[in-house]
Amino acid sequence: MGSTIIEINLVAIFLNFIQCALTEDIRPCNMTILGQCPGKNEICKQSKCECDVGFLRYYDECISKVTDISSRYDVTAAIISIFTIAIVTVGLVVVIRKYNLIEYVRQKIELRRTHNIMYEDVMIGHDDPPLSP
Repeated sequence: MGSTIIEINLVAIFLNFIQCALTEDIRPCNMTILGQCPGKNEICKQSKCECDVGFLRYYDECISKVTDISSRYDVTAAIISIFTIAIVTVGLVVVIRKYNLIEYVRQKIELRRTHNIMYEDVMIGHDDPPLSP
């Protein structure tokens, strides 16, 4: 029972997949040709693209060691916060205008100041006869 070519190819593909999954992002390059590495601050060392001195690989980019990686998320958090505040503000304005809440509150404050009692605020006592059909 010999191995077939398909089985050998499947094992080779599986081993290649494992090797790619366990290695870092390595891009091959030729040291004699300039500009082969696609990213900024990348240079060709020992036939592979690596970050220049003073830079670290962060996903697909080489960033400065001094740069704090969390500073990238600060901008995103600020944009999301501003967008959320704007959505809430617009929602409040729409609700206030639709239901005319400013005029309603103004009327209630004026009624409290002048002590006018509206009919809806008067409680009907128990001495009234029950309604019959």
